[in-house]
Order: sequence, then structure tokens, then C-alpha cells
Amino acid sequence: MLLKRMLTKFLLIVSFIPGAVFAQASMSGDLTVSSSPAGAQVTLSGGAIVSGITPARFRHLLIGNYKLTLRKYGYETYKTKIILDPSKQMEMNIKLSPKTRFKAAARSIFIPGWGQVYADQKLKGYAFTLLTASAVTAYFIADNNFDDKMDSFNELKSSYDSLNTHGNIEQLRNLYPLLVRAQNDAYDAENVRRITIGTVIGAWGLNVLDALFFFPEEKSTFSVKGLTFTPSADLKNVGIKVSLKM
Repeated sequence: MLLKRMLTKFLLIVSFIPGAVFAQASMSGDLTVSSSPAGAQVTLSGGAIVSGITPARFRHLLIGNYKLTLRKYGYETYKTKIILDPSKQMEMNIKLSPKTRFKAAARSIFIPGWGQVYADQKLKGYAFTLLTASAVTAYFIADNNFDDKMDSFNELKSSYDSLNTHGNIEQLRNLYPLLVRAQNDAYDAENVRRITIGTVIGAWGLNVLDALFFFPEEKSTFSVKGLTFTPSADLKNVGIKVSLKM
């Protein structure tokens, strides 16, 4: 009787093995992400967060909706949503778009420093934002001061014109120096306001020119009298290759 029970249990266990093996095989799906160029940081975020460097292969049993993000220095960030099924294999080959100096300059036209931040020069971008914001603040202060000085001058001038009409010579003599001083103060305030306007235009323009002409590029080649310079740079290393054309 005991032998019969043991034999029955054995048969049951053996009968479940193919099903278990099949279930494991059916859950062997994975995700392979490649990029052009390679070496981009890829991040999957959803029910879990995993990351790697392209070409990357994720063997985790991920299931459901995930957000796929690829980042690489000098290239536009790529984002998309995918649905992962652990029973299926998925391959993705993504071509990254390079960032350009013209896109950086266009951003800096609207918001100073935005183009530098876009070009991964965040410290410089924040500096331009702060510089332009300070110049704009100085302009509003100078403009308000000019308005006050002009109001004072206009009030004194109105009083002076009124006294001049009635022919009160003594009061005119006393009021004239005050009128001249108010006029000079308004003139000085106007000059300060013009300087601040120039500062705003200069800071804003410099920020656009910097984004356009000092845009960082990983690779660019230029020649001078037969000498060809090919600089290369990444986040850790900087180098330059020089070749001579005979």
C-alpha cells in the first residue's frame, strides 16, 4: 500500500515537470536595445527601473507598460513608451539625432541660457540666465528712477511756467536753480536707463552668439594652410589629431 502511494506521487511529480519546463521557456523573453551611435545610456522605468549602455540586453522578466529613455552627450534625448511581455523577445534599434548649434541659438533667443543648457553646458547656461536677469532688473530700477525724476522735473516746470505767466520775478529766481537741478537729474537718469538697455541687449546677444559659435561638438574638422585639426571630446577625455596634407 505504501509502495503504491509513493509510486503515485512520483508519477504526479514527473507529469508536472514538462509543464514547469514549458512555463520557464515561455518566460524567456528579453529586450535588446541598440542605438546609432552606440554608447547611449538606456533606462527602463515602470514597475521597476533598470538601465544599461547600448547595445544593451535586458533579461529581466519585465511585464507591462514602461518608459524607454536614451541619453547620449551631444545628442537629443529619445523617449518612448513600450509594452513588455516576458513571453516575447523584443529588439529596438534607435537612431539618435545630434544636437545642433542652430537649435541651441534658437532656444537662447527666447530664454537666455536655454541654448547652453540644451548643449549640456548647464553652468554657463545658468550664468547667462543670471546675467541677463540682473540686467533686466537693473533696467526696471533705472526706468522707475527716470520716471520719478521726470515727474519731479515736470512738476517744477509747470510751477515755473505758471509763475512766469504771472510775472513773479522773485519766485522765478528762487525756483530756477531747482528746475535746472531737476532737469540735470532727469538727464542723468535717462543716461543710466540707456546704459541698462544696452546691457540687456548686450547680455542677450552675447548669450545667443555663444550658443551659436561656441557650441560643443564631439567631432569637428577644420584646416589651416594644409594642417587638419580633428578634435575629439567626451565627458572624461579631450584630444586632438593633427595631420599635414603635402
